[in-house]
Amino acid sequence: MKKRILSIITVFFLSTASLLADERNLLANSITRQQLSDVLAKGTEWVKFPAYRDRAAWESLPQAVRAELIRNGEEALACDWPVIKATDYLAFVRTGNREIMQQPQSKRTSAVEALALAELAEGKGRFIDALMDGVWALCEQSTWVLSAHFSTELPDPDDTIIDLSSGGIGALLSWVHYFFAAELDKISPFVSEQIRRNIRTRIFEPYYSRNDFWWMGFSRSRKVNNWNPWVNYNVMQCVLLMETDPQKRLDNIYKIMRSIDWFINDYHEDGGCDEGPSYWSHAGGKLFEGLELLHDATGGKVDIFQNEIVKNIGRYIYRAYISDPYFVNFSDAGAKGGIHPGLVYRYGKAIHDPVLQGFGTFYALKGDYANSMPSGTLETVIHDLFDAKEIVASQPVEPLVGECWLPGLQFAVARDRENSKQGFFFAGKGAHNASSHNHNDVGSFILYCNGLPALVDVGVGTYTRQTFSRERYSIWTMQSGYHNLPAINGVDQQNGEQYAARNVSFKSSAKTIDFSADIAGAYPAEAAVKTWQRSYRLNRGKDFVISDRYTLAENKGNTSLHFMTPCKATVTKPGVIRLEGDGFVLEMIYNASILNGKIEIIPVDDRRLRGAWGESLTRIVLDFKDTKLTGHSSVVLKSEK
Repeated sequence: MKKRILSIITVFFLSTASLLADERNLLANSITRQQLSDVLAKGTEWVKFPAYRDRAAWESLPQAVRAELIRNGEEALACDWPVIKATDYLAFVRTGNREIMQQPQSKRTSAVEALALAELAEGKGRFIDALMDGVWALCEQSTWVLSAHFSTELPDPDDTIIDLSSGGIGALLSWVHYFFAAELDKISPFVSEQIRRNIRTRIFEPYYSRNDFWWMGFSRSRKVNNWNPWVNYNVMQCVLLMETDPQKRLDNIYKIMRSIDWFINDYHEDGGCDEGPSYWSHAGGKLFEGLELLHDATGGKVDIFQNEIVKNIGRYIYRAYISDPYFVNFSDAGAKGGIHPGLVYRYGKAIHDPVLQGFGTFYALKGDYANSMPSGTLETVIHDLFDAKEIVASQPVEPLVGECWLPGLQFAVARDRENSKQGFFFAGKGAHNASSHNHNDVGSFILYCNGLPALVDVGVGTYTRQTFSRERYSIWTMQSGYHNLPAINGVDQQNGEQYAARNVSFKSSAKTIDFSADIAGAYPAEAAVKTWQRSYRLNRGKDFVISDRYTLAENKGNTSLHFMTPCKATVTKPGVIRLEGDGFVLEMIYNASILNGKIEIIPVDDRRLRGAWGESLTRIVLDFKDTKLTGHSSVVLKSEK
């Protein structure tokens, strides 16, 4: 079988990420192995959820919610448990399409979750046979790993790895075993044994025996990202629910703790998530769920929630909030998003942060949480089902942060008025071009007006093989030329940690916000740039100013400023471009003696991007007219009079 050179995921990240980390080791330093042995739950007594036979608890759920759970289960009764064919796996290699393989697997897992929840809600055994079929189908799969995460073209039976998907299926089946093993055993003991055997071979054996999975952090071949807390949380559920050997249970919960420490170690103290808000639920959010699980499984003896970095990792999600449904979307994050209300609420409660807790309630009330079924994994849904009454009864908070500066991430946000959507909202970034889910966007910014997009980060399209490969930066959305940045001597930014901002500063006052960075270092030698000081000033209640001051080693006559917008853009006269947004009109004013403005329409044919921006975007290009080696320009945005 022909081997791929490297795992696609590994190729993308391996060589560029900084390995310098503050070894806080908060979990390992919070408790010794012996102390952990004394307090770690020996069985499943740590589980807070009502058992399947606790019918009073399940029937206490709101009738509308129970009816929805049962209705979803009835729809899942028709599941035909689609087969994942060899050619489905091969589609990723042949065409770059990962959905062909992922869709049937997702259909299987979604059906198992729906059937399990329906049976818990109804309690009459009506869904058990179909649930058994789903369990059997998953256990008979050649692998639970996604085709995008193989190091081979087809699953290699001699190389059992753990990825996001396999860990999630392991956790799902562990919960099915916890709730329904006795019911399944009435049909045949082989069903529960199938679950135990598959958890042992697909999860325990590789996790227990290996330290070289990059996401564990032990090899330090690269910084870890959301894979670390996400996979570790899923494996921890499997261990706590299924491992009966006390020594293996202790050893590997401690190993999980040491691995999660690397996720925290790799974060700056400010808690900023370089993957962006739409990944936060699977980065900081999964960290929280793992810490919550450790807290429960040790009777509260493992508790690091009051460490400032853990608090800041939680707070990031509201610091990056613009106005529903928009979040700051640097890197691969999407512009439109949301939060998982129950997760955010519980995180806020754990760290005693009323804003974060209230943010969860804010979104819960928007979604009629008390009377509708929440979404998420099986255990997350159950958490939310029994927390919903408390969540919706709490004080909602929409966190319209006036300003925030995260120096480690070099991430700045500010709005005209705190606690108001009216006026401008600005976000900018410095850092380097080797962040997780990186775009070449050092020094870029976004600007919203009255909570709605004016100048934007396009985001990322549907994931394909190309997205996480050596071809990543051939995708237009990854290139600095399609961010709010200059092309210097016709050259865009380059990817790599060495391509970074210099002399980054942030200053704030009641009237102004200033963010500035020399972005020359983000461009390769061909750009022939010595310095390029990109500065942003928000004059609160007045206007927003983009300034560029530069020194070139050579001027080839093709330097330009680029701006991406979903607004209708019109050059009304030399030096003025009119931006018509959703309920607002802005003027972009520039010096026509220095810059020549033009408009380019960018068709959007990707389903994911269309969901954010519609059928097209506009790129505004301001070409420099002169050939001087030094220069300065300003672009001002303000509301049309």
